[in-house]
This record gives sequence, C-alpha cells and structure tokens, in this order.
Amino acid sequence: MSGERPMDPGIEREIDLGRWRRAASERWWIIVAGIVAGIVVGGIYSLSGGSLFQASALLAPSQAFSPNGSAVLSYQSSPRAINELATDPATLSEVAQAAGTTLDKLRGHVSTSTVSTGAGSAASRGSVLIKLTVQLPNKENTSKAADALGKLVATKSTGTYVTTSIATLQQDLKGARATLASVDQQIAAYNDVIAKGGLDDFDKLILVTNLNNAISRQGNLNDEIEAQTQQLTLAQSVELAQVISPTPSVAVKTTARSRRNSILVGLLIGLIVGLVAAVVVDARATRARPA
Repeated sequence: MSGERPMDPGIEREIDLGRWRRAASERWWIIVAGIVAGIVVGGIYSLSGGSLFQASALLAPSQAFSPNGSAVLSYQSSPRAINELATDPATLSEVAQAAGTTLDKLRGHVSTSTVSTGAGSAASRGSVLIKLTVQLPNKENTSKAADALGKLVATKSTGTYVTTSIATLQQDLKGARATLASVDQQIAAYNDVIAKGGLDDFDKLILVTNLNNAISRQGNLNDEIEAQTQQLTLAQSVELAQVISPTPSVAVKTTARSRRNSILVGLLIGLIVGLVAAVVVDARATRARPA
C-alpha cells in the first residue's frame, strides 16, 4: 500500500546485532568449542611442516670513522643492505658450497633481524647488531652454513674506505717502527763514543747535542707509534664488520612453521566459525519453536 513506510535499515541492523549477541550469550559453549578446535587444529598444522635445524651468527656491522674521529655513514653497513647481501644468490651459492648443501635448500631459508644493544637510537650503527639465521634439514650443514654466511657478509659489508684505511695505518706503523729502530741504533752509537772518552770539549758538545736530538726524536716516534697503534686497533675492532658470536655455531631443532602463529590463526578462525555456528543454531531453534 502507498501509505506503508519501508523499514529503516538501521533498525534491521540493530535487530541482527541483538540476535547475534543473544546467540553468543546463550550458545557460548559452541563458541568455546570452536576456539578449542581451532587451537588444536593450529597446533597440529604447525607440526605438519616437519622439523628443521636453525643456527645463527651475530654480526657487528662496519662503522667507519674519518681521520678527525667522526662517524662516516655507509650504505653497506645498513641493516637493509646486509639483508640484501645475505640473501643474494651469489652469497648463498658460496655458502652452499662451504656448507656442503645446495642453493635450492638455502633459498628462502636465510633471514636477518636487528638486535638493539640499548645504546642510542635503533638506527644508530653502534647500537645495532645483525642476526643472520639459517634453517636447513641437516644439523651439521646448518651450523657450517651459519658460520660461512657470517664470514662472507662481514667481508662484503666492509667498505673499501675501511680496508684502505687499515692498510695505510699498517704501512705507516711499519715505517715508524723502522725509523725508531734506526734512531735507537744512533743513540746507542752516541753513548758508545761518549763512554770511550778521549774527545775534546767541542766534539763532546756536538755529540751530546746530537744525542739529545736523537732522544727527543725517539720520544716523538714512540708517541706517534702509540697513536697509530690505537687507531689501527680501533679500525680492526670497530670499523671492520665482524662476527662476534662463538664459532662453530650451534644448530638447534625447530619446527618449519611457527607454532605460536599457527595457534593464534587457528584460535581466530575457531572463534569466527563458533560464532557463526551459534547464530545458525539459534536461528534454527527460533524457527522450530512453536508460536
């Protein structure tokens, strides 16, 4: 009839929501059963993928410094670049050869994650370690692969600037030590001549002056060698990327699928299925109930 008003969709929605709430309240045991079933199925599903062995190598990324001591940021030491290096087919091929496995088994089973040390921001190179993880069916291969991966990534993520700086420092240090050895010989010779005596005052004055100059140079060279040694130690221990976890890596058994994630997904699906089942059962019971 023209005088009838169409039902407001909002009212229909309120009726449906009220029905669902009533069904969930009265048929709660169906929802609980769905949740329990979902958890059980999720747990069984997590075991269906079989078992793998997992091993990790902890990498301290390269941190370069300029000659004045300020940090030099490098894309090669960023967590994303290290992840690309670790999962690159060329790297995986070398790792597979070193571990006695195949590239196909490694592909998709190598991952990286950042480990913050708590010092500074998470983006700071000095406060982030990189964890390189390998998963394989064989325990021995897994351990070898993690060790080989750590060494390769440490080498490839260290920039040319760092390696050149270290080579230069080593060369400078070698030259300074050679010069110091020569100065030591000069001082010994001067002392020898003075000890023998027989010099007139003028020659003795010249000899003592030369000796004092040699001793002064000896002190300067010692200071220079000490500073260069400290710089070289810093470069080799901090600027070079290095694996800081014990080797060989220890492989532990793990499931191919995450049990926690599988159970959570099963719980969510069980909740949804249980709620739908409760609504359906409640609707059928309502229709079957006599007026």
